Amino acid sequence: MSLGTICTNALNAMSGFNVPTSFFGSANPTSVTMVALANEEGCDLEKMERWQELITEYTFPTVAGTASYNLPEDFRAFAQMSQWDRSNIFRFRGPVPSFVWQWLNAGVSVASSISGDWFMIRNNKFHIYPTPTSVRTGAFDYYSKNFVLKEVDGLFSRYWTSDNDTARLDEVLMTAGLKWRFLQAKGYPFETEYKRWEAIKESLVADNGAKPVISLSSPPMWSGIGEPNIPDTGYGS
Repeated sequence: MSLGTICTNALNAMSGFNVPTSFFGSANPTSVTMVALANEEGCDLEKMERWQELITEYTFPTVAGTASYNLPEDFRAFAQMSQWDRSNIFRFRGPVPSFVWQWLNAGVSVASSISGDWFMIRNNKFHIYPTPTSVRTGAFDYYSKNFVLKEVDGLFSRYWTSDNDTARLDEVLMTAGLKWRFLQAKGYPFETEYKRWEAIKESLVADNGAKPVISLSSPPMWSGIGEPNIPDTGYGS
């Protein structure tokens, strides 16, 4: 759903307000307010939750002798456990905290003998230990800040740029968000609309993306016969 449609639907659902014919770039005070609130709504939503609609894949080449690499400009957060060295087919260990990073860089023999690479995020950069000595392909999934799909070039953006731009997040949720934000900005009671927005958001979060099944049952008890007690060698002897 486009910015223009979201703003129009929000205003039509609230009686007593004129509905402009256009929003982005318009000097109409209502249009200016609606665009500002639509940006606020999108920016708040992308921070609040980890939406599968915003998952983006990123790959980068390592450079021999270079340990630090820029994160994507629209990076919000990692999709967990997705950091891989595709060339060597192993997952980067991390992100590690500072005390582990200093342990690694201190050159402790145990640390230096462990196979595989580690990573840490510092100053918005992806730091790799040990420093790469060749060109490899690093890859990870991340959650983007860009909640807008631009009409003009099909690229993603963090802010609306046209009435015809479309939302990457749920349009019903964004419309509900615009309603309570607009009422609040005008000094009207907004609590009912806010509660509806919260309910919609919670429902969407519960269903957003695939969720693993987590068993709360006790682990099975071993009878003494089974895989844990089978010897590695000497079968049948």
